[in-house]
Amino acid sequence: MALKQTCLKVLLCASAFTCLLLLWCQLPRSITELLSSSHKNGVRFNSLFSDDLQEPKCQIHQVLLVLVTTDPGHMKARRAIRRTWAAPARDGAHPWQVVFLIGRTLDVELDWHIHKEQAAHGDILMGNYLDSYRNLTLKVMHGMKWASERCRPRYILKTDDDCFVNTDRFPAFLAHHNKVQSGLYVGSVFPEKKRVVIRDPKSKWYVSREHFQLDSYPPYASGVGYVLSSDVVRKVLKMAEIITPIPVEDAYIGLLARRAQIMPLSSSRFTKNNIKWGICNYRYLMVIHRMAPGDQKLAQKNVLRTLSSGCHLGITGSSVESSSSVHHRTSNLCTYVLFPSQSTALGIGIWWSFIHCKCSVRIQVNTH
Repeated sequence: MALKQTCLKVLLCASAFTCLLLLWCQLPRSITELLSSSHKNGVRFNSLFSDDLQEPKCQIHQVLLVLVTTDPGHMKARRAIRRTWAAPARDGAHPWQVVFLIGRTLDVELDWHIHKEQAAHGDILMGNYLDSYRNLTLKVMHGMKWASERCRPRYILKTDDDCFVNTDRFPAFLAHHNKVQSGLYVGSVFPEKKRVVIRDPKSKWYVSREHFQLDSYPPYASGVGYVLSSDVVRKVLKMAEIITPIPVEDAYIGLLARRAQIMPLSSSRFTKNNIKWGICNYRYLMVIHRMAPGDQKLAQKNVLRTLSSGCHLGITGSSVESSSSVHHRTSNLCTYVLFPSQSTALGIGIWWSFIHCKCSVRIQVNTH
């Protein structure tokens, strides 16, 4: 009896030791899986691509690729953009392209119209995700991944379908006047008080503490429009593989940029307001928000008017960079007011500063 009890104890001890040994052997693997589990929380890019719709064809040697987030039902907005600032480029020296980003819908008829639209224009990139505001981050990540791997432009501009983009000026501006060829992340950067994390579950910008613990986001540019150089796009996409996405697209880009040690530059050439700008302002503004489909045509006309209205900058770069005050200069037609931006303070030059001009005489426009 005593021998049986001893044998039983030995077997129990052996079993316990075996279990502990197996657990110990598996421990490093468990830790590795735990550390790599954060990778699974990042963006799974492969799942975002869809074969249902033919991808747009990339123009070669692109200076600028414009990614436009759009709701599947916003056909009028896309039509207005195609007829204005997304019309075929007149300046072949600085190739650029516009691509609309769309997700899947639950409306069979709407999907049919989107397929028809893509067949006619070839400018829609459809992702394998449900199109909703909460999935806007996935939409932008999909667009950037596609653009970076397929098109490889020098710069990417992300904007929305209610924005006007000055494509008559922007590609050449980036090619010749922009002094930052790499490490560029520029747009209308929100001040700190505007970067508070929304905790109200009823808000479309709601983010739980589980997904982001801090009370405010790091500096980021408004999703109305921001430009990333190709190297920044690659770094942002790399960070997205390990950082959990949040349903605030522009703030997420800021998070990725911060992790990649890239700070956004604030530029007033990106405006969140559509006010009654003077004609000459359209020469210097690059992105204007709050544009209804009917406003796009007028904005494009105003851009074309600046080409023949004598809207010229009557100041030199050195005089601006040496001072932090507001400058006033008068050309033959307009009084220019230069508000030095963050980029000026950083020594990047006047080019990302906003030049507001008030025309002092009436501009005669030849409509023929």
